[in-house]
Amino acid sequence: MMTTAPKQIGAKTLQASFWLMSGVFYGRLANLAMTIILARILVPADFGLVALGTTLLIILTSVTDLSLANALIHHQDVKDADYHTAFTLSAIRGVLLAIAMVISGFVMAHLYNDPRLIGVCAGLASRPLLSGLGSPYYVTFSKELDFGTVAKNEALNYTAQLVVAVGVAWLTKSYWAIVAGAVAASITGIVATYIRAPYVPHFTLTSWRKLTNFSVWLTLNQFVTIIGNRFDNFLAGGLLGIASFGAYNVGNNVAAMITQSAFQPLERVLFPSFAKLTGDKARLNEAFQKSQASLFAIGFPMGVGLAMVAEPFVYLTLGPKWGIAVTVIQFIAPVLGMQIVFGPSNALAYALGATRTLFTRGIVLLIFRVPIVLAGLYFFGLIGLLVARVISGGIVVSVVNFYIVRSLTGLSPWRQLFVTWRSWVSGGAMVLALLALRELTGPITNNFAAGEALVETVLLGGAVYCFVHAVLWITSGRSQVGVEAELMKVISAIFGRFRKPHERSV
Repeated sequence: MMTTAPKQIGAKTLQASFWLMSGVFYGRLANLAMTIILARILVPADFGLVALGTTLLIILTSVTDLSLANALIHHQDVKDADYHTAFTLSAIRGVLLAIAMVISGFVMAHLYNDPRLIGVCAGLASRPLLSGLGSPYYVTFSKELDFGTVAKNEALNYTAQLVVAVGVAWLTKSYWAIVAGAVAASITGIVATYIRAPYVPHFTLTSWRKLTNFSVWLTLNQFVTIIGNRFDNFLAGGLLGIASFGAYNVGNNVAAMITQSAFQPLERVLFPSFAKLTGDKARLNEAFQKSQASLFAIGFPMGVGLAMVAEPFVYLTLGPKWGIAVTVIQFIAPVLGMQIVFGPSNALAYALGATRTLFTRGIVLLIFRVPIVLAGLYFFGLIGLLVARVISGGIVVSVVNFYIVRSLTGLSPWRQLFVTWRSWVSGGAMVLALLALRELTGPITNNFAAGEALVETVLLGGAVYCFVHAVLWITSGRSQVGVEAELMKVISAIFGRFRKPHERSV
């Protein structure tokens, strides 16, 4: 039993990762398609207006996040009373958040001298209200690593958002399309939780202490993290203007959608997987470093590559009026790609119950990031803001996370960095190849030139990166820590399935 359990965990983790990544790929594709279509119909100011309301909602949601789902996953002895308490707390929080959003809408309308923000915030207020009423039993799918069901439901949510947003935009040419799409996704999501995990609501708070003892530090961490990551949005909306802020926000969202899709959702797989290995530190560290190397090998070239194709990509998809978005992607995408190496650290802290450590990290990052970003935005405008985000998100975040991971695992910063060396070298080779290609191509003045440049860059960059990565893996001894080894296991399993029927027939 002791020898098969880790294999079962690994198999379930791999299967869960496949389903979740499939769902994430579809979700990112749907969101990207929605952004592209709406960018052709609406104007940057529409995106900027809704982005202010969305930023407010994200901050309010994050700073009040009780992490009840994570608490239910963390505890192994979950009873019905725990689920009922989670539902009650979520419902109360949803009502309070909806009220706060409506009231804040009037405040923001006064601050930005734009009464449209009242309606936007009131419309977005329905999202926390609805999400707070979801079935608490739905978390069981994540707890048991059944992410096939989760991926299918989330795909349905994204589809509803895409269809409704595009439909309303086509009919009204109004920013209300973005709000309507978000509300449609929330309605679809809550209905799906009850279809998949039927539940009769019960209101009780008997287990509140059990659930909140785990989540209190997560809530505080969410508070400081979201303030540090989102406070500049309100300032940028005022200092840059709504239209410029809208273009900045779209560029930032596109960079995040494409680069961070490689690791953010996988926290949900890694957390329960790591939690099952907490009794064996050596295996836990090995699993953590494998996830570091594998995710970075996928996410880093996506970030760097996106920066290299930003101009043709934005021209072809969003249109020529989104020049600011090009600049934002070129600065931000590589930073987001670099941060992927620390993607599994949150899941590791959750599994070890070290949520206070995440709060400490959030405080340190907040202390450094706020003055850097404030100075950059105030004195140098958009470029200053972007450079400040490179410094705070690239250098400061890296240093802090290296030492946080060392405190949790004992792994030195060098050992954490070393498992990704093949990706760094391959990424550098890719950049050199693409810079050489850029010297041979002309300026982008139409959609055909943009499409041609995009295809050439993606094909050449992907080929160079994969080739160099494979050569380095083979010549350095075929390390078992990295995405190459995982791919070989998958390929061997596929060939094994084909080989067995052939052997039987012989």
